[in-house]
Amino acid sequence: MFRNFFTIALRYLWRNKTYSLLNYVCLTFGLTCTLVAVLFILNVLSFDKFHKNYDRLYSAEAYVTFFNGDRFPKQYLSASLADQLKVQAPEIEAMTRVAGCNFSFANGDKSFAEEGFFADENFFDLFSFPMIQNTNHTQLIDVNSILISEPMALRFFGTNDCIGKSLVIKEEEKTEIYKVAGLFRKVPKQSTLQFDFVIPFAKFLSDNKWAIESGATACQTWVLLRDGFDFRSVTNKIKNLITKQEATLNQELFLFPLNDKVLFGYAGGKRIWKEMQNVVMVGAIGLAILLIACFNFINLAIALNIRRYREAGIKKVVGSDRSVIVLQFLGEIFIVVLASLISAVILVSISLAGFNTMFNNDIQFQLLDLRMVLFFIGITLFTGLVSGLLPALYLASSNPVDVLKGKIVTSHSYSSFRQGLIIFQFVIPIILIIVMMIIKTQDNYMEHYNVGVDRDQLIVLDNSPNIQKHFESVKSDLLAIPGISAVSATNCIPTRGTRPTNEVSWEGKDATQLPHFWCINVDFDYNKTVDVKLTEGRFFNASFSADSANYLINDVAAILMNIKNPVGSSLTIEGKKGTIIGTFKDFYAIDLAGPVVPTLMRINSPEKPILLVKYGTGSYAAITDKIRKVVQHDDPEALFQPTLFRDLPSYAQLSLPTNLAGLAFVIALFLACLGFFGLASFTAESRTKEIGIRKANGATIPSIVRLLLANYTKWVIVAFVLAVPVAYLLGMIFLGRFNFHTPIPVWAFTIGPLITYAIALLTVGWKSWRAAARNPVEALRYE
Repeated sequence: MFRNFFTIALRYLWRNKTYSLLNYVCLTFGLTCTLVAVLFILNVLSFDKFHKNYDRLYSAEAYVTFFNGDRFPKQYLSASLADQLKVQAPEIEAMTRVAGCNFSFANGDKSFAEEGFFADENFFDLFSFPMIQNTNHTQLIDVNSILISEPMALRFFGTNDCIGKSLVIKEEEKTEIYKVAGLFRKVPKQSTLQFDFVIPFAKFLSDNKWAIESGATACQTWVLLRDGFDFRSVTNKIKNLITKQEATLNQELFLFPLNDKVLFGYAGGKRIWKEMQNVVMVGAIGLAILLIACFNFINLAIALNIRRYREAGIKKVVGSDRSVIVLQFLGEIFIVVLASLISAVILVSISLAGFNTMFNNDIQFQLLDLRMVLFFIGITLFTGLVSGLLPALYLASSNPVDVLKGKIVTSHSYSSFRQGLIIFQFVIPIILIIVMMIIKTQDNYMEHYNVGVDRDQLIVLDNSPNIQKHFESVKSDLLAIPGISAVSATNCIPTRGTRPTNEVSWEGKDATQLPHFWCINVDFDYNKTVDVKLTEGRFFNASFSADSANYLINDVAAILMNIKNPVGSSLTIEGKKGTIIGTFKDFYAIDLAGPVVPTLMRINSPEKPILLVKYGTGSYAAITDKIRKVVQHDDPEALFQPTLFRDLPSYAQLSLPTNLAGLAFVIALFLACLGFFGLASFTAESRTKEIGIRKANGATIPSIVRLLLANYTKWVIVAFVLAVPVAYLLGMIFLGRFNFHTPIPVWAFTIGPLITYAIALLTVGWKSWRAAARNPVEALRYE
């Protein structure tokens, strides 16, 4: 019986090659998109799961209430917090402290900048980063020891046999030698913590005595809870620990699960979506595209089944059961689904590298992974049943009496259900193109928003310790380069963020309140590279010696401090007292997704790791080549990596959702149009005689084309009406994430649907025109 089913299925598919090919292509693309979506989701959900203590690891963080009442988490806390937690929460089995760092290491003539951690000696006990050599945790006791990754060992030594060898760190005038005490494997990309070396935390404490102060922003504290304890109950026990130490800090502790680190963030005291947003978006798009492919199959299958009504009726007359007819049709479906799945696997294998490049990801495809095997079984059953069950039941519903009388029911070919499927197929592309245009408009808005810099003429450089030591000389040499108009050292690039502090005092301040201010360290020429919009007073001037102790504040800081006329008022920042000499507005210390925050500018801080170079004439390549010569003359070992302000990576990270929505739109519209084309072919073929009669009676080709296109136009219009409210709602939710955002682009709700409509009509218009242009004599002979 099964051999007979298989033979009939192949014969039918071969006899209807055009429709079989359309269904195959649709399902192949649908399954390809679904497979990529599943791989993306599995990749995200696999983050940090290689740690044996994955479910019991938490970072201790604190909610900090900002000036506008919002509560945001603070990851780096005092290094003394670990001792307090041990006393307060016996549910904690172990803790380790971690502080990020970035050093330039040297070994002979090799020098590289590396990122790593200061960490306690039990770091590798809590986290399961695999060691290659020296698995004893005592390796992090000696303050001059260092553990390095295998890639770092190969960069410096050319081999992983490097235990006992030395690496040199040069910082300003200080040179430190570290002995390699251990080697660990490359940190997986599916890890929240990314590093290439680990130095004992005791070294960090010896160099930073302030780190143990109650309100210090020093390090992360990771805790391992004992089995069986709920982190929420522990959070309730420790939440007031910092305020008990120092009431003025007003920071509330909480535990942030490691398994939430990638998917979620915390803002306003609530858990919010982070990568989870992309997981849901990718999953929804993958499912929607697969459903479009399945609905295409259903529409074409029901239309074609009209021809098979007599076949099904005769089978019933000779004794076939409905279940036999259903099984035969489902067998045909599963042949197409399996062929499509095999093709999808091949396509994913070929295109995955390009997908990773486009979306900056590292997705791996392991065909024999148990999860993938289960997925293949599930997706085959899901696609086959969704695509084939309804047409199979429709085919099996034939009445043998009607068939023998020559009555073939055709009314179902344009049923409300099938029209609903067609409408759904176009709702998805319309929503996607509108949402893509909204995201792209916001991206352009942020890219061109006036943040006080000339995006195409401001070069950003690292200000190395050696350059800072000879800054005035380097600055003079840079200004001597034709085309360069200003040079400034700072710790803040507008919209890129900087360090906040709550160690700010002024006359009349409430001692119980410790609001956060963003401190911008500048020099006397900062306002020449960045447009500081003064509203009162003046900018710093080298002619005034007292300015080295003075400050500027923005209008938000003045409101927060409740000072009506701030110029001339005294202000103390981190123990240094000075006078406010000016106020400014519209300075964006953080990304445009956030508000304008209370901001202070000062001259008297040496922390200025960024060099800003503004040029007015000359090409970027020529200018940077001349800058390189100046920088390398004063610091030959410095890494020279100039970046134009416009090319700095976006904090908002809108490229992923924009590219994703755009690619999904193209694929969804392509699949919908394939279904439209197949349906148009069937419609034109089934109405051949009608078209011939109309032409014989004087109908013109344009009038027949309009007649054939009328139904398609109606369906796309209904899809537009349904899609617009959904797209508008999604757009408003998206734009609501940003404090500064574009108005909802009304044009997107016109251009997007028009593009979809035009492509859809072009798809079916060609087939309709061919049907209308046929010779009426040939058309009348057709039946």
